Amino acid sequence: MGQLMEDSTVLVVEDDEAIRFGVELRLRAMGYLVHSANDGKDAIRKAETLLPSLICMDVRMPLLDGITALHWMKSHPQLKGTPVIIASARPTDERVAMSAGARYFLLKPYGAEVFEAAVTQVLRPSLHFNRYRACGL
Repeated sequence: MGQLMEDSTVLVVEDDEAIRFGVELRLRAMGYLVHSANDGKDAIRKAETLLPSLICMDVRMPLLDGITALHWMKSHPQLKGTPVIIASARPTDERVAMSAGARYFLLKPYGAEVFEAAVTQVLRPSLHFNRYRACGL
């Protein structure tokens, strides 16, 4: 397991248990403290309490969808600056998610490397840049 990161709390919001479990495992391996929610309503409640460093959220969920939850979070004084990575199987959700304030959009299905790069780019942009710069890209 990786070393616990300074800005360590990540909230994973995903109604598909298998996807949620995989994302949680990957984040823990990267050194993050992970909490999860099954839907947008649960996400809002947990985000208010945890004030996470990052929120990784699906779009299509029961009770409250990810875009509606994102709009609410961006209007909340303590959460409006929290970066949110939105994931969806529909490419058309990207424009809506980014307009709502998402920092990054992931098209499902995505691989572990793509996910790790998104998290790194959002939380540690200089590390992400340097990693690719070191490869001559």
